[in-house]
Amino acid sequence: MRRRFLIIFLGGFVAIFLIFNVRFLYANIRYWIAPGTIKNQNATMPSPFPLAQDVRFKPLPNAANLVIDSLGVNAPIVFNIPGNNDAIYKALEQGVVHYSDTIKPGMRGVSVILGHSSAYPWYKGKYGSVFALLSKLNTGDRFYVRYDDGRFFIFEVEKSIIFNPLSDDSRFRELDQTDGASIVLVSCYPVGTSYLRIAIKANLISQ
Repeated sequence: MRRRFLIIFLGGFVAIFLIFNVRFLYANIRYWIAPGTIKNQNATMPSPFPLAQDVRFKPLPNAANLVIDSLGVNAPIVFNIPGNNDAIYKALEQGVVHYSDTIKPGMRGVSVILGHSSAYPWYKGKYGSVFALLSKLNTGDRFYVRYDDGRFFIFEVEKSIIFNPLSDDSRFRELDQTDGASIVLVSCYPVGTSYLRIAIKANLISQ
């Protein structure tokens, strides 16, 4: 009787886990079977766009995509969202969200991009687990931001940290320090929880 109960309990637990993490599992499967620009360094990547004068004199548009090929990420960046939680969570249904108090990706300074790592199966929108595999990015890995006007900005990962958003973690404040143009990708961690955060800092590669 106990063995039967244990089998039923474990089976139910596994079933519930699979239902609530189907997006994460799908992302992992796709990661391992689909080559990308990080797993395959010979894959085609756009030429780096230099940190040049026309970034200042020619404003960047409010339409861009964040592309991390090896993670299967190609998501719209949603701009001009108020800094309150309700507005941000609503906008996350449309892609990843640019934190409006920071500069746009590619400009001198630090840009912050927020994205979901997990969501319920009934979550509205297709970006509920867009950052599910963010922890797979390592130092030296590359990804890029493509604006609708054709400009590309390629970033190379410098470091990643896991922190408690309710604590005064000096490591997170250090991510805001840069001599050029940097981007910080932020999401909940581990997948399926909101207790901690993962932050990936990457720097612009310029010619």
